[in-house]
Amino acid sequence: MKQEDILHSDVINYFTGEFAALEERLKAGRLDDYRERVLVSRKIAEALHLLAPYVRSDPRARHLVKSADRLKKDLLSVKSIIEKQLLQQKDQQSLLQAITSKRKGVRQPDEAAG
Repeated sequence: MKQEDILHSDVINYFTGEFAALEERLKAGRLDDYRERVLVSRKIAEALHLLAPYVRSDPRARHLVKSADRLKKDLLSVKSIIEKQLLQQKDQQSLLQAITSKRKGVRQPDEAAG
């Protein structure tokens, strides 16, 4: 293999690993801040610019670019952020209802005694 081919393969492997790690962080819910998501998507766009020369000659690069584009769209989608916020609001409401019902249960015997 020529030195250029080795470098080409190393670049593809590096970005494949980085994009996979980002996708895992996204699926695990560790990219909650929309500002962070925008910054990460910009970094992906820069990486895609670097990968552009390889796309025509390498099917791995084409596949990588397609998956990175999909990852960018997922990062910029607010659907998961909104869903998570709605779930948190429901959890908070349930907790608040549990606390208030517990307090009401404690107050009622005190009122009956007085």
